[in-house]
Amino acid sequence: MEAAGFIRRMFALIYDSLVVLAAILSSSLLLVWINGGQAEPGTFLSFLQFIIIISLGPIFYSYFWTKNNGQTIGMQVWKIRLVSLSGRKLTLEEAIKRCFFSTLLIPGHFWILFNKNKLSLSDILSQTRIVKVENIK
Repeated sequence: MEAAGFIRRMFALIYDSLVVLAAILSSSLLLVWINGGQAEPGTFLSFLQFIIIISLGPIFYSYFWTKNNGQTIGMQVWKIRLVSLSGRKLTLEEAIKRCFFSTLLIPGHFWILFNKNKLSLSDILSQTRIVKVENIK
């Protein structure tokens, strides 16, 4: 399988980020509506909103990577897939590890430009890689 390049991966990331942002905004709107249109710091609803903001991205990516054959919505559009280096189906642990390293090492995505195998630092640390999807006819 051929490794996916930097541009394709970044466009898929942007696409997925817009989906995650829409989900965060929708859930925040629902919380504001429940709270009667008032934002009150220090309440349970503000804490719930914080939890939604920090967890929705990892939940989104982990779900799609483990349950949708290694592809998020953006990855489907850009015809790329996350695979385990071991060749088996991705586990939840691998998906969470990859989310953690991808968030922690944001500049590590640029490592793709210098690595001969087109691996980012999060690819290397999570023992995964992103490959192009073959067209099946």
